[in-house]
Amino acid sequence: MPQLKAVLFDVYGTLVDIHTNEHRDDAFESLSRFLEYRRVFIPGRELKELYFDHINQQIARSRERHPEVDVTRAFGNVLRERGRTTDRYLTMITAQLYRSLSRERLRLFDDTFWTLNEFRKQYRLGIVTDAQRLFCKPELRTLRLENFFDALVISSDYGFRKPDPRLFYIALAALDVPASEAAYIGNKYETDLVGAKEAGLAVAGLIRQAEEEKRDYRSDYMPDFVTDDLRGALQEISEKKQDTDAKSQS
Repeated sequence: MPQLKAVLFDVYGTLVDIHTNEHRDDAFESLSRFLEYRRVFIPGRELKELYFDHINQQIARSRERHPEVDVTRAFGNVLRERGRTTDRYLTMITAQLYRSLSRERLRLFDDTFWTLNEFRKQYRLGIVTDAQRLFCKPELRTLRLENFFDALVISSDYGFRKPDPRLFYIALAALDVPASEAAYIGNKYETDLVGAKEAGLAVAGLIRQAEEEKRDYRSDYMPDFVTDDLRGALQEISEKKQDTDAKSQS
């Protein structure tokens, strides 16, 4: 195996401990009350129905095998059609307020900061994540993570999600590193592991796996390692690096 030069990460569930409930009625009621101050009058229940209708339309119209939605565009369509406004700033604020109202937990895992510091000493780092840029970048900034990474690939920018290997190719191109010299760490088999394997990354591992999840791994795409947390992933990748160094010197 060639010498590893870069490590890519998933964000939510891997680096960041988050819990959201996008279907909360009270979130849409609060959005409705906020919009009244901007002379947009849409009852909370109707706002919720219209929003998810536009989300479902985006998925239905996509030609991608793994389509990604654009939350900001969905709210923009609702505000234009029902609120008779094309105010882009209002659309952005509405989308971000929706995120804050539906977010029930946002914090780093205990080992995230220390482990990224250790990885950063040896590798170039990047992110490949299924997320909305309007949410993800501010959250990375709030958690003091954004400066760790040389490449940030967010699915909402492209209209498709993992396991589409193109997201990994984009990150590798930004880092100027071939797939044979990169590793990926995620927490979901069907998106993170399968996507990294299809992109041809040298190492692809999973963390924070329940026992029932481990039983669902397919034989065609097995993880190179499975550990409890990021510290374990750092140890696994360090050992693989040591093995590679030893073989190159022999």
